[in-house]
Amino acid sequence: MAVKIGEVTSEMTADVKKTEDMKASLKVGYSERSKEITFKPSEDLKKGDKVKIIFEKI
Repeated sequence: MAVKIGEVTSEMTADVKKTEDMKASLKVGYSERSKEITFKPSEDLKKGDKVKIIFEKI
C-alpha cells in the first residue's frame, strides 16, 4: 500500500510535447546525492502551466 509522504507544486518553464522526454530530479539537502528520472508526459505542457508532483512511499 502506497503512503503519501509529500507533494510539491511548480510552474512549467518551457513547452514540453507528450512525445518529448521530461526529467525530474530529487536531491537530498545540499549533498551531491541525487536521483534523476526521465518520462514522457501524458499530455502537452505549456510554459506557465501548473504541475504537481506527489511523493509516495511504495
